Amino acid sequence: MSLRLRLVLTLWLVTLLAGALTVGFAATAAYETADRSTRNTLTRAGYALERAYHMEPRAGDPLYTEMTSIKLLGLMAPGTCIRFEQRLISERRICASWQMFGPIAPDGFRKAVTRVFGPVAPATGEGRAPGGGIFSVEVTFDPVAAATLAWQRVRLALWQTLGMAAGVLFLGTLAIYSRLEPVGPIVRGLDRLSAGDLDTRVTRSGAPEFRKIADAVNRLAQQLTASTEARRVLTRRLIEVEDVERRQLARDLHDEFGQMLTATAALAASIGLAAPPGHPALARDAEAIGANIRAMMTCLRGAFARLRPPDLDEVGLAASLRGMLSGWQAQSGARLRLDSTLDEDGLSGAVALDLYRIVQECVTNAMRHGTPSRVDVALHAEGDAIVLTVEDDGGGHIDGGAPGHGLIGMAERTEAMGGRLRLEEGARGVRIRVRLPMARGRSAA
Repeated sequence: MSLRLRLVLTLWLVTLLAGALTVGFAATAAYETADRSTRNTLTRAGYALERAYHMEPRAGDPLYTEMTSIKLLGLMAPGTCIRFEQRLISERRICASWQMFGPIAPDGFRKAVTRVFGPVAPATGEGRAPGGGIFSVEVTFDPVAAATLAWQRVRLALWQTLGMAAGVLFLGTLAIYSRLEPVGPIVRGLDRLSAGDLDTRVTRSGAPEFRKIADAVNRLAQQLTASTEARRVLTRRLIEVEDVERRQLARDLHDEFGQMLTATAALAASIGLAAPPGHPALARDAEAIGANIRAMMTCLRGAFARLRPPDLDEVGLAASLRGMLSGWQAQSGARLRLDSTLDEDGLSGAVALDLYRIVQECVTNAMRHGTPSRVDVALHAEGDAIVLTVEDDGGGHIDGGAPGHGLIGMAERTEAMGGRLRLEEGARGVRIRVRLPMARGRSAA
């Protein structure tokens, strides 16, 4: 869930909570009004009764009682009921109308507020009449009237809250989406950076904080670009030095170790030919030495092929790859095939050497870590890029552990040329895909 959506949902929840609190406050205020009206009515009624007893001492007159009731009705708050009695007056109970509160509250609402707030507490008082008489007054608030008063207050508050909430939600949602608009480009820029697109830049917009974040992301992208380029140049140089050392090592092995083996083989052959007929063991030993030297020469030629590739400028990349694959096929019995549609005219020697080394490492890994019956190598051009695919059916799989030195070397060689290497699960083995930019005109080191 996006940040903007979470903030909008939070705003809605806060608004709903505020609406619920407003409704609760309205109902509470209604019951407080009812309680205050009850106590005020008691004060006014007590004063009126005491004054009536002193000024018109006709307590036993029924007409006087009716007139007193009429006077009290004029003093009572809507919804209140008065019960009063005196020694010479029978108990009376009168109630004021509460139709001014509007329609009766729904039954469910009445039950709910009664359960929450309970009935309004009655107010009681006493007064003195002439001749030492004492009269009592009790004022109550009708429960239905209290619930209806609360219902009208809640309805009014609810409509006001809904109107205000609609405005707050609409304007707040617009404000959130407009103010947080820069977050999207910043997040997308960071995602592209994490995916390796170091040319990504974030547009500065929005609040000062967002502009600072955009500046920081752009600086980070520039630093990553500079460090990546420096690492690429260094890796390229190390690979070039490694290739030079391989060539030098192959030359030294050929010029020194190869000559020594050739001389030793000639010496063994000479010993075998000069061995006296009476010493057949000497001839056998000379033949065994010659056989070991021939095996060493075969191993040495394999090392030459691995250390020093064919002359790519003269033979070409495709022909060199076919020669290497044919050698592996003769040695292992597996079927190794090259499918190449790459135009090698003007192809950079460095790129050709990298492709050769990568295929060489892929085939070596396939033969060393699996038992493939076939290895397919595809080399094609896609736009301004060269795509190399090597797939085998040796049963290998990607275990997610630390990569080996061979894979690390291929990845470093690919990255140094500005390309990408991807390791995938094949149908019955492992597939390696390499994508390199089409660099032309540079010779290999």
